[in-house]
Amino acid sequence: MTSAAAGPGSAVPGARLVMPVILLAIFTVPLSVSGTAVSLGDIADDLGSSPTGEQWVLNGYNLTFACSTLVWGSVADIIGRWRALLTGLLTFGAGSAISLVATDYLTLDGARLVAGAGAGAVFSVGSAVVSSNFRGERRTRAFALLGSVAGLSLAFGPTLCGLLTEMAGWRLVYGFQLVCLVLACAGMPLIRRAADHERRQAVRIDVAGAVLFCGATTLVLGGLALGSETGWASLPFLLCTVVGLACYGLFAWRESTAPSPLLSLRTLRSRRFSGITLVVAVASFTFTNAVAYLPVFLQGAFGFSPGASGAFLMFLTVPVLVAPLIAGRLAARGTPVDSIMTWSIALLVVGLVLTGVSAGPGLVWMALPMVIVGIGFGLQAGLVDGEALAQVPEKEAGMGAGWINTVRLGSEAIAVSLFGSLFASFVGSAAQASRQGFAAITVGSTLFAAVIGVWSVVLMRRGRHGEARPGEPGRTVEDAQDTAGTAPR
Repeated sequence: MTSAAAGPGSAVPGARLVMPVILLAIFTVPLSVSGTAVSLGDIADDLGSSPTGEQWVLNGYNLTFACSTLVWGSVADIIGRWRALLTGLLTFGAGSAISLVATDYLTLDGARLVAGAGAGAVFSVGSAVVSSNFRGERRTRAFALLGSVAGLSLAFGPTLCGLLTEMAGWRLVYGFQLVCLVLACAGMPLIRRAADHERRQAVRIDVAGAVLFCGATTLVLGGLALGSETGWASLPFLLCTVVGLACYGLFAWRESTAPSPLLSLRTLRSRRFSGITLVVAVASFTFTNAVAYLPVFLQGAFGFSPGASGAFLMFLTVPVLVAPLIAGRLAARGTPVDSIMTWSIALLVVGLVLTGVSAGPGLVWMALPMVIVGIGFGLQAGLVDGEALAQVPEKEAGMGAGWINTVRLGSEAIAVSLFGSLFASFVGSAAQASRQGFAAITVGSTLFAAVIGVWSVVLMRRGRHGEARPGEPGRTVEDAQDTAGTAPR
Protein backbone atom coordinates (compact mmCIF):
# COMPACT_ATOMS: atom_id res chain seq x y z
CA MET A 1 0.00 0.00 0.00
CA THR A 2 1.28 3.46 -0.83
CA SER A 3 0.31 6.85 0.33
CA ALA A 4 -1.40 7.44 -2.94
CA ALA A 5 -4.15 5.24 -1.68
CA ALA A 6 -5.33 8.02 0.51
CA GLY A 7 -7.49 10.31 -1.56
CA PRO A 8 -7.84 14.07 -1.35
CA GLY A 9 -9.13 15.29 1.99
CA SER A 10 -8.47 11.91 3.62
CA ALA A 11 -6.11 10.31 6.08
CA VAL A 12 -4.36 6.97 5.86
CA PRO A 13 -5.62 4.23 8.23
CA GLY A 14 -4.58 4.88 11.82
CA ALA A 15 -3.53 8.48 11.14
CA ARG A 16 -5.93 9.96 13.71
CA LEU A 17 -4.14 8.08 16.47
CA VAL A 18 -0.84 9.62 15.36
CA MET A 19 -1.79 13.17 16.27
CA PRO A 20 -1.89 12.89 20.12
CA VAL A 21 1.63 11.41 20.12
CA ILE A 22 3.04 14.05 17.77
CA LEU A 23 1.29 16.91 19.59
CA LEU A 24 2.64 15.82 22.97
CA ALA A 25 6.17 15.56 21.58
CA ILE A 26 5.93 18.95 19.81
CA PHE A 27 4.61 20.57 23.00
CA THR A 28 7.74 19.50 24.87
CA VAL A 29 10.27 21.10 22.48
CA PRO A 30 9.54 24.83 23.11
CA LEU A 31 8.91 23.98 26.77
CA SER A 32 12.50 22.82 27.09
CA VAL A 33 13.69 26.29 26.03
CA SER A 34 11.27 28.43 28.05
CA GLY A 35 11.48 26.16 31.09
CA THR A 36 15.25 26.38 31.20
CA ALA A 37 15.20 30.16 30.75
CA VAL A 38 12.74 30.60 33.61
CA SER A 39 14.67 28.29 35.96
CA LEU A 40 18.18 29.66 35.30
CA GLY A 41 18.15 31.65 38.52
CA ASP A 42 17.27 28.57 40.56
CA ILE A 43 19.92 26.54 38.69
CA ALA A 44 22.54 29.16 39.62
CA ASP A 45 21.46 29.06 43.28
CA ASP A 46 21.83 25.27 43.31
CA LEU A 47 24.93 24.68 41.17
CA GLY A 48 26.65 28.00 41.80
CA SER A 49 27.08 31.11 39.72
CA SER A 50 28.84 30.49 36.41
CA PRO A 51 28.03 32.79 33.49
CA THR A 52 29.54 30.36 30.99
CA GLY A 53 27.82 27.34 32.49
CA GLU A 54 24.47 29.10 32.62
CA GLN A 55 24.82 30.37 29.05
CA TRP A 56 25.49 26.91 27.66
CA VAL A 57 22.48 25.41 29.41
CA LEU A 58 20.50 27.35 26.80
CA ASN A 59 23.02 27.71 23.97
CA GLY A 60 24.00 24.04 23.96
CA TYR A 61 20.41 22.94 23.41
CA ASN A 62 19.83 25.51 20.67
CA LEU A 63 23.09 24.64 18.91
CA THR A 64 22.52 20.90 18.58
CA PHE A 65 18.86 21.53 17.78
CA ALA A 66 19.85 23.77 14.86
CA CYS A 67 22.54 21.36 13.63
CA SER A 68 20.40 18.24 13.80
CA THR A 69 17.07 19.17 12.20
CA LEU A 70 18.22 18.82 8.58
CA VAL A 71 20.24 15.70 9.39
CA TRP A 72 17.32 14.02 11.16
CA GLY A 73 14.91 14.89 8.36
CA SER A 74 17.10 13.30 5.69
CA VAL A 75 17.97 10.31 7.86
CA ALA A 76 14.25 9.72 8.45
CA ASP A 77 13.63 9.45 4.70
CA ILE A 78 16.22 6.65 4.60
CA ILE A 79 15.78 4.61 7.81
CA GLY A 80 12.04 5.23 8.24
CA ARG A 81 10.27 8.08 10.00
CA TRP A 82 8.96 6.13 12.95
CA ARG A 83 12.46 4.77 13.67
CA ALA A 84 13.97 8.26 13.43
CA LEU A 85 11.24 9.76 15.63
CA LEU A 86 11.62 7.04 18.26
CA THR A 87 15.40 7.50 18.28
CA GLY A 88 14.93 11.26 18.67
CA LEU A 89 12.45 10.85 21.53
CA LEU A 90 14.80 8.46 23.34
CA THR A 91 17.72 10.87 22.83
CA PHE A 92 15.65 13.83 24.03
CA GLY A 93 14.47 11.78 27.01
CA ALA A 94 18.02 10.70 27.89
CA GLY A 95 19.14 14.34 27.88
CA SER A 96 16.22 15.33 30.11
CA ALA A 97 16.89 12.43 32.50
CA ILE A 98 20.57 13.37 32.87
CA SER A 99 19.58 17.03 33.35
CA LEU A 100 17.24 15.93 36.13
CA VAL A 101 20.07 14.42 38.17
CA ALA A 102 22.97 16.69 37.13
CA THR A 103 25.07 18.01 40.01
CA ASP A 104 27.42 20.31 38.09
CA TYR A 105 27.41 22.49 34.98
CA LEU A 106 29.58 20.13 32.94
CA THR A 107 27.03 17.35 33.28
CA LEU A 108 24.04 19.66 32.79
CA ASP A 109 25.50 21.37 29.72
CA GLY A 110 26.40 18.00 28.19
CA ALA A 111 22.89 16.74 28.84
CA ARG A 112 21.42 19.79 27.16
CA LEU A 113 23.55 19.10 24.06
CA VAL A 114 22.06 15.59 23.95
CA ALA A 115 18.52 16.88 24.51
CA GLY A 116 18.84 19.42 21.68
CA ALA A 117 19.94 16.72 19.26
CA GLY A 118 16.85 14.69 20.10
CA ALA A 119 14.54 17.69 19.91
CA GLY A 120 15.68 18.27 16.32
CA ALA A 121 14.21 14.89 15.38
CA VAL A 122 10.91 15.62 17.12
CA PHE A 123 10.34 18.85 15.19
CA SER A 124 11.50 17.79 11.72
CA VAL A 125 10.40 14.16 11.69
CA GLY A 126 7.14 14.88 13.53
CA SER A 127 5.95 17.30 10.85
CA ALA A 128 7.05 14.88 8.10
CA VAL A 129 4.95 12.13 9.70
CA VAL A 130 1.91 14.41 9.72
CA SER A 131 2.56 15.46 6.11
CA SER A 132 2.67 11.86 4.86
CA ASN A 133 -0.39 10.66 6.79
CA PHE A 134 -2.95 13.35 5.95
CA ARG A 135 -4.30 14.77 2.72
CA GLY A 136 -6.20 17.87 1.65
CA GLU A 137 -8.34 19.58 4.28
CA ARG A 138 -7.36 17.11 6.98
CA ARG A 139 -3.69 17.88 6.47
CA THR A 140 -4.45 21.60 6.68
CA ARG A 141 -6.31 21.06 9.96
CA ALA A 142 -3.56 18.80 11.30
CA PHE A 143 -0.85 21.41 10.70
CA ALA A 144 -3.09 24.12 12.14
CA LEU A 145 -3.38 22.01 15.29
CA LEU A 146 0.41 21.59 15.39
CA GLY A 147 0.78 25.37 15.23
CA SER A 148 -1.73 25.86 18.05
CA VAL A 149 -0.01 23.35 20.32
CA ALA A 150 3.37 24.99 19.69
CA GLY A 151 1.65 28.30 20.50
CA LEU A 152 0.23 26.82 23.70
CA SER A 153 3.71 25.78 24.80
CA LEU A 154 5.10 29.18 23.84
CA ALA A 155 2.33 31.14 25.59
CA PHE A 156 1.98 29.22 28.84
CA GLY A 157 5.25 27.29 29.04
CA PRO A 158 7.09 30.00 31.01
CA THR A 159 4.23 30.28 33.51
CA LEU A 160 3.96 26.50 33.93
CA CYS A 161 7.70 26.04 34.36
CA GLY A 162 7.84 28.98 36.77
CA LEU A 163 5.21 27.31 38.95
CA LEU A 164 7.06 23.99 38.81
CA THR A 165 10.29 25.73 39.81
CA GLU A 166 8.59 27.47 42.74
CA MET A 167 6.99 24.20 43.85
CA ALA A 168 10.03 21.94 43.89
CA GLY A 169 12.98 23.60 42.16
CA TRP A 170 14.43 23.53 38.67
CA ARG A 171 14.76 19.74 38.52
CA LEU A 172 10.99 19.34 38.39
CA VAL A 173 10.99 21.19 35.05
CA TYR A 174 13.14 18.45 33.50
CA GLY A 175 11.15 15.78 35.33
CA PHE A 176 7.95 17.09 33.73
CA GLN A 177 9.59 17.06 30.29
CA LEU A 178 10.76 13.49 30.88
CA VAL A 179 7.24 12.34 31.74
CA CYS A 180 5.88 13.91 28.53
CA LEU A 181 8.56 12.19 26.45
CA VAL A 182 8.00 8.80 28.11
CA LEU A 183 4.28 9.07 27.30
CA ALA A 184 5.13 9.98 23.69
CA CYS A 185 7.45 6.95 23.45
CA ALA A 186 4.64 4.76 24.78
CA GLY A 187 2.53 5.87 21.83
CA MET A 188 5.14 5.03 19.20
CA PRO A 189 3.49 1.70 18.23
CA LEU A 190 0.65 3.86 16.86
CA ILE A 191 3.15 5.77 14.71
CA ARG A 192 4.65 2.50 13.47
CA ARG A 193 1.26 1.12 12.39
CA ALA A 194 0.38 4.37 10.62
CA ALA A 195 3.77 4.32 8.86
CA ASP A 196 3.19 0.95 7.18
CA HIS A 197 2.13 2.72 3.97
CA GLU A 198 5.31 4.79 3.73
CA ARG A 199 8.31 3.96 1.60
CA ARG A 200 11.91 4.70 2.39
CA GLN A 201 14.80 5.44 0.08
CA ALA A 202 17.26 2.58 -0.40
CA VAL A 203 20.33 4.85 -0.27
CA ARG A 204 23.15 5.56 2.15
CA ILE A 205 23.20 8.39 4.63
CA ASP A 206 25.36 11.30 3.46
CA VAL A 207 27.78 11.29 6.41
CA ALA A 208 30.24 13.73 4.80
CA GLY A 209 27.43 16.19 4.08
CA ALA A 210 26.15 15.89 7.65
CA VAL A 211 29.61 16.59 9.09
CA LEU A 212 30.10 19.63 6.85
CA PHE A 213 26.65 21.02 7.64
CA CYS A 214 26.96 20.53 11.40
CA GLY A 215 30.46 22.01 11.40
CA ALA A 216 29.38 25.02 9.38
CA THR A 217 26.31 25.64 11.55
CA THR A 218 28.34 25.33 14.76
CA LEU A 219 30.93 27.83 13.50
CA VAL A 220 28.37 30.37 12.24
CA LEU A 221 26.11 30.23 15.32
CA GLY A 222 29.13 30.18 17.61
CA GLY A 223 30.51 33.18 15.73
CA LEU A 224 27.23 35.05 16.24
CA ALA A 225 27.43 34.40 19.97
CA LEU A 226 31.04 35.63 20.03
CA GLY A 227 30.19 38.65 17.88
CA SER A 228 27.46 39.79 20.24
CA GLU A 229 29.96 39.65 23.12
CA THR A 230 33.28 40.71 21.59
CA GLY A 231 32.09 42.94 18.73
CA TRP A 232 31.32 42.34 15.07
CA ALA A 233 34.82 43.36 14.00
CA SER A 234 36.57 41.01 16.45
CA LEU A 235 38.92 38.32 15.15
CA PRO A 236 37.01 35.38 16.75
CA PHE A 237 33.75 36.43 15.09
CA LEU A 238 35.33 37.04 11.69
CA LEU A 239 37.31 33.78 11.80
CA CYS A 240 34.31 31.66 12.78
CA THR A 241 32.11 33.33 10.16
CA VAL A 242 34.59 32.99 7.28
CA VAL A 243 35.40 29.35 8.06
CA GLY A 244 31.72 28.56 8.63
CA LEU A 245 30.69 30.10 5.31
CA ALA A 246 33.50 28.20 3.58
CA CYS A 247 32.14 24.97 5.08
CA TYR A 248 28.67 25.86 3.80
CA GLY A 249 30.21 26.31 0.36
CA LEU A 250 31.83 22.88 0.59
CA PHE A 251 28.51 21.48 1.77
CA ALA A 252 26.71 22.91 -1.27
CA TRP A 253 29.35 21.44 -3.58
CA ARG A 254 29.06 18.08 -1.83
CA GLU A 255 25.28 18.04 -2.17
CA SER A 256 25.47 18.88 -5.88
CA THR A 257 27.70 15.85 -6.52
CA ALA A 258 26.62 13.29 -3.92
CA PRO A 259 24.51 10.36 -5.18
CA SER A 260 22.26 10.57 -2.10
CA PRO A 261 22.54 14.16 -0.82
CA LEU A 262 21.53 15.29 2.65
CA LEU A 263 19.75 18.24 1.02
CA SER A 264 18.34 18.04 -2.50
CA LEU A 265 19.27 21.24 -4.33
CA ARG A 266 16.41 20.52 -6.72
CA THR A 267 14.01 21.27 -3.89
CA LEU A 268 15.71 24.60 -3.15
CA ARG A 269 15.35 25.56 -6.82
CA SER A 270 11.58 25.40 -6.38
CA ARG A 271 10.59 29.07 -6.13
CA ARG A 272 7.37 28.31 -4.31
CA PHE A 273 9.06 26.10 -1.69
CA SER A 274 11.74 28.75 -1.11
CA GLY A 275 9.18 31.55 -0.96
CA ILE A 276 7.07 29.75 1.64
CA THR A 277 10.19 28.93 3.67
CA LEU A 278 11.15 32.63 3.76
CA VAL A 279 7.91 33.39 5.62
CA VAL A 280 9.57 31.66 8.57
CA ALA A 281 12.45 34.15 8.41
CA VAL A 282 9.99 37.06 8.46
CA ALA A 283 8.54 35.64 11.68
CA SER A 284 12.03 35.37 13.18
CA PHE A 285 12.85 39.04 12.59
CA THR A 286 9.51 40.21 14.00
CA PHE A 287 7.80 37.88 16.46
CA THR A 288 10.94 36.19 17.80
CA ASN A 289 12.73 39.49 18.34
CA ALA A 290 9.66 40.85 20.13
CA VAL A 291 9.53 37.79 22.43
CA ALA A 292 13.26 38.12 23.15
CA TYR A 293 13.49 41.86 23.81
CA LEU A 294 10.08 43.07 24.96
CA PRO A 295 10.71 41.68 28.49
CA VAL A 296 14.09 43.45 28.58
CA PHE A 297 12.42 46.67 27.46
CA LEU A 298 9.61 46.38 30.01
CA GLN A 299 11.98 45.68 32.88
CA GLY A 300 14.38 48.46 31.92
CA ALA A 301 11.92 51.18 30.90
CA PHE A 302 9.04 50.50 33.30
CA GLY A 303 10.65 48.55 36.13
CA PHE A 304 8.60 45.40 35.56
CA SER A 305 9.50 42.25 37.46
CA PRO A 306 10.28 39.12 35.40
CA GLY A 307 6.87 37.73 36.29
CA ALA A 308 5.04 40.91 35.32
CA SER A 309 6.89 41.23 32.02
CA GLY A 310 6.07 37.59 31.23
CA ALA A 311 2.40 38.25 31.96
CA PHE A 312 2.35 41.34 29.72
CA LEU A 313 3.98 39.31 26.97
CA MET A 314 0.80 37.22 26.78
CA PHE A 315 -0.73 39.96 24.62
CA LEU A 316 1.80 38.73 22.07
CA THR A 317 1.66 34.98 22.69
CA VAL A 318 -1.98 34.15 23.45
CA PRO A 319 -3.19 34.98 19.89
CA VAL A 320 -0.85 32.23 18.67
CA LEU A 321 -3.22 29.72 20.27
CA VAL A 322 -6.16 30.73 18.09
CA ALA A 323 -4.72 32.16 14.86
CA PRO A 324 -3.40 28.83 13.46
CA LEU A 325 -6.87 27.31 13.76
CA ILE A 326 -8.38 30.35 12.02
CA ALA A 327 -5.81 30.03 9.22
CA GLY A 328 -6.61 26.34 8.81
CA ARG A 329 -10.34 27.03 8.64
CA LEU A 330 -9.87 29.81 6.09
CA ALA A 331 -7.72 27.57 3.89
CA ALA A 332 -10.23 24.72 4.18
CA ARG A 333 -12.98 27.07 2.99
CA GLY A 334 -11.07 28.01 -0.13
CA THR A 335 -9.11 31.12 0.85
CA PRO A 336 -5.84 31.01 -1.14
CA VAL A 337 -2.90 30.10 1.06
CA ASP A 338 -0.81 32.79 -0.64
CA SER A 339 -3.31 35.42 0.53
CA ILE A 340 -3.16 34.16 4.12
CA MET A 341 0.65 34.16 4.02
CA THR A 342 0.70 37.69 2.61
CA TRP A 343 -1.63 38.89 5.35
CA SER A 344 0.59 37.17 7.92
CA ILE A 345 3.67 39.01 6.65
CA ALA A 346 1.81 42.32 6.58
CA LEU A 347 0.47 41.91 10.13
CA LEU A 348 3.91 40.94 11.45
CA VAL A 349 5.63 43.96 9.89
CA VAL A 350 2.91 46.54 10.60
CA GLY A 351 2.29 45.19 14.09
CA LEU A 352 5.95 45.48 15.05
CA VAL A 353 6.14 49.03 13.72
CA LEU A 354 3.07 50.01 15.74
CA THR A 355 4.49 48.30 18.83
CA GLY A 356 7.65 50.39 18.57
CA VAL A 357 5.74 53.62 17.92
CA SER A 358 3.31 53.04 20.80
CA ALA A 359 6.08 52.20 23.29
CA GLY A 360 6.64 55.94 23.88
CA PRO A 361 3.09 56.97 24.86
CA GLY A 362 2.67 54.07 27.30
CA LEU A 363 1.93 50.41 27.85
CA VAL A 364 -1.80 50.66 27.20
CA TRP A 365 -1.11 51.62 23.59
CA MET A 366 1.24 48.65 23.09
CA ALA A 367 -1.34 45.95 23.81
CA LEU A 368 -3.23 46.04 20.49
CA PRO A 369 -0.10 46.14 18.27
CA MET A 370 1.29 43.17 20.21
CA VAL A 371 -1.92 41.26 19.54
CA ILE A 372 -1.54 42.10 15.82
CA VAL A 373 2.00 40.66 15.79
CA GLY A 374 0.75 37.53 17.56
CA ILE A 375 -2.06 37.04 15.04
CA GLY A 376 0.38 37.51 12.15
CA PHE A 377 2.69 34.87 13.60
CA GLY A 378 -0.15 32.46 14.27
CA LEU A 379 -1.55 32.67 10.74
CA GLN A 380 1.68 31.43 9.19
CA ALA A 381 2.41 28.97 12.00
CA GLY A 382 -0.67 26.94 11.08
CA LEU A 383 0.12 26.70 7.37
CA VAL A 384 3.76 27.23 6.47
CA ASP A 385 5.11 23.72 7.20
CA GLY A 386 2.25 21.89 5.55
CA GLU A 387 2.18 24.10 2.45
CA ALA A 388 5.97 23.94 2.02
CA LEU A 389 6.00 20.15 2.35
CA ALA A 390 3.23 19.96 -0.26
CA GLN A 391 5.86 21.15 -2.77
CA VAL A 392 8.29 18.34 -1.87
CA PRO A 393 8.20 14.74 -3.15
CA GLU A 394 6.74 12.57 -0.41
CA LYS A 395 9.86 10.43 -0.24
CA GLU A 396 11.82 13.61 0.68
CA ALA A 397 9.31 15.00 3.22
CA GLY A 398 11.74 14.49 6.09
CA MET A 399 14.45 16.42 4.27
CA GLY A 400 12.00 19.23 3.48
CA ALA A 401 10.85 19.45 7.08
CA GLY A 402 14.46 19.46 8.25
CA TRP A 403 15.32 22.36 5.95
CA ILE A 404 12.31 24.42 7.05
CA ASN A 405 13.31 24.05 10.69
CA THR A 406 16.94 24.81 9.85
CA VAL A 407 15.84 28.11 8.28
CA ARG A 408 13.60 28.76 11.29
CA LEU A 409 16.33 28.21 13.87
CA GLY A 410 19.09 29.84 11.82
CA SER A 411 17.12 33.02 11.18
CA GLU A 412 16.10 33.18 14.83
CA ALA A 413 19.73 32.89 15.92
CA ILE A 414 20.80 35.62 13.49
CA ALA A 415 17.96 37.94 14.51
CA VAL A 416 18.44 37.54 18.25
CA SER A 417 22.25 37.78 18.16
CA LEU A 418 22.40 40.71 15.74
CA PHE A 419 19.82 42.86 17.47
CA GLY A 420 20.86 41.76 20.96
CA SER A 421 24.23 43.37 20.34
CA LEU A 422 22.47 46.48 19.03
CA PHE A 423 20.26 46.64 22.11
CA ALA A 424 23.24 46.33 24.46
CA SER A 425 25.14 49.12 22.69
CA PHE A 426 22.86 51.86 24.05
CA VAL A 427 24.04 53.60 27.20
CA GLY A 428 22.52 55.93 29.74
CA SER A 429 19.88 55.30 32.39
CA ALA A 430 18.09 51.96 32.28
CA ALA A 431 14.85 53.55 31.09
CA GLN A 432 16.51 55.68 28.41
CA ALA A 433 18.76 52.90 27.11
CA SER A 434 15.87 50.43 27.01
CA ARG A 435 13.64 52.82 25.08
CA GLN A 436 16.37 53.67 22.57
CA GLY A 437 17.41 50.04 22.18
CA PHE A 438 13.86 48.83 21.64
CA ALA A 439 13.20 51.57 19.09
CA ALA A 440 16.37 50.60 17.18
CA ILE A 441 15.40 46.93 17.20
CA THR A 442 11.92 47.81 15.94
CA VAL A 443 13.29 49.80 13.00
CA GLY A 444 15.99 47.28 12.12
CA SER A 445 13.72 44.25 12.41
CA THR A 446 11.02 45.92 10.33
CA LEU A 447 13.45 46.70 7.50
CA PHE A 448 14.83 43.16 7.43
CA ALA A 449 11.37 41.59 7.65
CA ALA A 450 9.87 43.84 4.95
CA VAL A 451 12.63 43.00 2.44
CA ILE A 452 12.41 39.28 3.15
CA GLY A 453 8.61 39.45 3.07
CA VAL A 454 8.47 41.06 -0.37
CA TRP A 455 10.96 38.50 -1.67
CA SER A 456 8.84 35.71 -0.17
CA VAL A 457 5.59 36.90 -1.77
CA VAL A 458 7.23 37.32 -5.20
CA LEU A 459 8.71 33.80 -5.09
CA MET A 460 5.43 32.24 -3.95
CA ARG A 461 3.43 33.85 -6.72
CA ARG A 462 6.00 33.16 -9.44
CA GLY A 463 6.24 29.58 -8.25
CA ARG A 464 2.48 29.17 -8.32
CA HIS A 465 2.20 30.32 -11.92
CA GLY A 466 5.52 29.07 -13.29
CA GLU A 467 5.94 25.60 -11.75
CA ALA A 468 3.99 22.42 -12.33
CA ARG A 469 1.52 21.56 -9.61
CA PRO A 470 2.04 18.23 -7.86
CA GLY A 471 -0.01 15.33 -9.10
CA GLU A 472 -1.08 14.97 -5.48
CA PRO A 473 -0.20 16.93 -2.34
CA GLY A 474 3.50 16.68 -1.70
CA ARG A 475 4.36 14.92 -4.97
CA THR A 476 5.09 15.97 -8.52
CA VAL A 477 3.90 13.85 -11.43
CA GLU A 478 7.50 12.76 -11.97
CA ASP A 479 7.84 11.70 -8.35
CA ALA A 480 4.53 9.87 -8.39
CA GLN A 481 5.87 7.72 -11.21
CA ASP A 482 9.32 7.30 -9.72
CA THR A 483 9.16 4.42 -7.26
CA ALA A 484 12.55 3.01 -8.15
CA GLY A 485 15.13 2.92 -5.40
CA THR A 486 12.55 2.78 -2.61
CA ALA A 487 11.75 0.09 -0.12
CA PRO A 488 8.87 -0.43 2.30
CA ARG A 489 9.42 0.96 5.76
